[in-house]
Amino acid sequence: MKKLIIAAVIIVFGLSANADANTNYAKRVGGYFYTSLSPYGTWIEIGFGTPVWRPTMMKRNWSPYAQGQWIYTNYGWYWDSYESFGDIVYHYGRWYYDDYYGWVWVPDYEWAPAWVEWRYDDNYIGWAPLSPYAVFSINIGIHFTYNYYVPYNHWNYVQYNRFCDNNVYNYYVAPKYKYRVHSNTKMRTNYSYYNGRVKNDGVDFNRIRKNSGRNIEKKNIVTYTNPMERSKVRDNNNNREIRTYIASREDISRDGLQDVKIERKERKASLDLTKVEIGRDRNTEKTKVTREENYGEVVRNKFENTYTNVEKRDRTKETKKEIDNRNSEIAKRNNEQIKRNEEIKRNEQSKRNEQVEIQRKANEEMKKRNEVTVQKREVKSTNTEVIRQNNERKVEQKKLTQKVEQKNQNNNTSRNTEVKKSDSNSRSQTKENKRTSDKDSKSKSR
Repeated sequence: MKKLIIAAVIIVFGLSANADANTNYAKRVGGYFYTSLSPYGTWIEIGFGTPVWRPTMMKRNWSPYAQGQWIYTNYGWYWDSYESFGDIVYHYGRWYYDDYYGWVWVPDYEWAPAWVEWRYDDNYIGWAPLSPYAVFSINIGIHFTYNYYVPYNHWNYVQYNRFCDNNVYNYYVAPKYKYRVHSNTKMRTNYSYYNGRVKNDGVDFNRIRKNSGRNIEKKNIVTYTNPMERSKVRDNNNNREIRTYIASREDISRDGLQDVKIERKERKASLDLTKVEIGRDRNTEKTKVTREENYGEVVRNKFENTYTNVEKRDRTKETKKEIDNRNSEIAKRNNEQIKRNEEIKRNEQSKRNEQVEIQRKANEEMKKRNEVTVQKREVKSTNTEVIRQNNERKVEQKKLTQKVEQKNQNNNTSRNTEVKKSDSNSRSQTKENKRTSDKDSKSKSR
């Protein structure tokens, strides 16, 4: 009997332990949105109770949205990351570069195919991570709570025919040419709301297809909420689908941060947290509001059983007024951002013009120096040619003189020979005459 009781106790204890283990496992799975990033980086608090994630063991000059591929889907341009943590940090939240901490990721609750800014011209297309100052609104898309200008070196640029390549990072414009390309491009950040989710329209699809000269296939996004299905994603052979992780409301809740270790940092980041609206605490109703296309209808349904018709009408008017004021403020901020961007672009253009003018003057100075050098070389060459011709004339003159002298000498020699011959003949004749005369004299004397 005792053995049976002991066995029963052991079985009950084992079942209890197994239940606790399953409960802990469920908690781990439930915190996937935050805990899955821990092996690849650290969670730090940079002030005002704001936790951010900083990747570690990154290569030199690493940046977000660099290792992956752009795919066109029913929700616009989707960034298919090659990195293990990409299914979260490239579809939720924003990125910011701090001079001390480097790249940090600020969590947020809204999913998108990619959170990036776009720039383009006729030859190149570029993208850069959206900053935490960028907020998505159903009515107007992306607006900024702070005038922040993304530095040109944080952008990736490629030619259109390489934009959808698997290894697009192999074709990025080199850093030394990036400023020139960046200065010639214009901004294009186009986000909308479609079928209950954010749509990243980016640069127009037809423009990219035309300039790239390629037939770009449109794929459908299929979502999953169970993190255990993640291992099946890369094994999916359906080339017409993109499987992506969508966090549940429980998983995305900030309660999941209790399962990760957050380091408190005394040094604050350069990010102005008072201007950051993403990543704040939101309840279920607020999350629902951001995902409804008709904001006024949600407000009326929320207060339907509490207020009278008059109070509801007044409340609707007040809500509409608040929305109008907010939209006006957003439009004002966007106009300021546009003005600031234009001013920065004008300053950059002015600096560029100054550099061009300096380069032009330097080229003119170099041209003058080259002309002087060429003239000197020509003068030197002319003098050399004159000297050579004079030398040739002297040589010819000398040869001619030598020929004349030789001819005269030959003539003199010939005359001397003739004179000698004549003298010899004369002497011979004289001798002969003398002999004849002697003979005659002898004859007479006889």
